[in-house]
Amino acid sequence: MRIIDRFDLYMKEKGLNDNRVTVQLGLSVGSIGKSRKEGRDLSKKAVAKILAYYNDLDETWLLTGNGEMLCEPRVKEEEQKPTQEDKKTSTRSTIEKLVDGICSTEAIIEKLVDEISKSHDLVAKQQEQMDRVLTMLESERTDKGELEKILKKKYEGSLK
Repeated sequence: MRIIDRFDLYMKEKGLNDNRVTVQLGLSVGSIGKSRKEGRDLSKKAVAKILAYYNDLDETWLLTGNGEMLCEPRVKEEEQKPTQEDKKTSTRSTIEKLVDGICSTEAIIEKLVDEISKSHDLVAKQQEQMDRVLTMLESERTDKGELEKILKKKYEGSLK
């Protein structure tokens, strides 16, 4: 009996079908059916995925047929509690990411402060230019008013 044949017995016991198993394990579509039909057995990668996912399936039974089909559920990798070293590594990694984030934020803030300073200088220069233009316009208006007065006096003087 092949591994695929024993896995078929497990699937029947658990009410599983090829489609559900394929999706749960992330196997290629049709890989289970091809193993059955083409006389091939499941790949080592597929067997590893099966044993990792279906933790109540006895590994020895699946591989050799010896022993019982079902066993006490094994702890899945994602369910294993992290060790103290894992926690330290995770904490260290988190701290490093936070420090990197702070450093990049500081750099961004420095750039923004520099841009604001440049913008402030530009606004001040534009204000100075506007003040000069206003002064010139006021001077021109005054000169125009003086000129009008002079011309008016000459015109009135020529009429007499």
